[in-house]
Amino acid sequence: MLDEWAALSGKVAVVTGGANGMGRACSVELARAGVAVAVCDRDADALAATRQELDDLGARAAYAHFDVRDSDALTAFFEQVDAELGALDILVNIPGGGFRRETIDMTPNGTMAVIRQNFLSVLEASQHAARRMIAKGSGGAIVNMSSIEAHRAMPEMGVYGAMKAAVEHLTMTLAVELGPHGIRVNAIAPDHFPNEETIAAGYEDPDQTGPLAQLESAVSIPLRRKGTGRDAAGVVLFLASDLAAYVTGTTILIDGGTASQHGWLQWPEEGWRNLVPREVLARLDVT
Repeated sequence: MLDEWAALSGKVAVVTGGANGMGRACSVELARAGVAVAVCDRDADALAATRQELDDLGARAAYAHFDVRDSDALTAFFEQVDAELGALDILVNIPGGGFRRETIDMTPNGTMAVIRQNFLSVLEASQHAARRMIAKGSGGAIVNMSSIEAHRAMPEMGVYGAMKAAVEHLTMTLAVELGPHGIRVNAIAPDHFPNEETIAAGYEDPDQTGPLAQLESAVSIPLRRKGTGRDAAGVVLFLASDLAAYVTGTTILIDGGTASQHGWLQWPEEGWRNLVPREVLARLDVT
């Protein structure tokens, strides 16, 4: 009954950045739901591993190795999907990321790289998908990747945060413009989803099963755990399916409750505090 209501089986989806982390989880779970999945990614090894996983599921699928910042390659990929899988029903825009630097120190080249990866690639992929959905005449769904950083300041990631806010505004505008064609456009905004990039940048502990990471989650996240790819994929599948038939132009936070706590942390022995406990401060070297 639920599968019939969701009405995903037999549809065709493109997942950009679909071979790593949340993207890979979305690709796999869409395939499990009976969707033909076209995956592109710039990580060749991850793309090969995802291909093997989808092959093991017996999924109809298409693959392309390129960087979504390459407009010509992105155009060619959508043409490949037309030829190999047929009319498009779903687009999931996953790519994003950046690097840490004070906003006033961002160079023009660095700024444009972040803009192209986090915003322009989303715009261009959405344009390709929407044109095809309009031509098909039976609607469709687009799901964009935003971030909790669209809703709060993140020092040294100013351009990244601004582009995620731009993605949410684009999502609302496209929802209004494409609504008459039966095309729904929504976004997800994750927080605390460890991956290789966040660990390498020092945002996450390399050992996510260790006591330090466990304590970090207990202090910082109301649900007391980090997010998984499947957590994100479940929300994406909902937004892509007919279960969300009357949902468009919105962003769903998938953050374990962090946006709701507004700076309040649950410190061991101290309880909820919106400042660092004095005992912790006393142990820090402030000289």
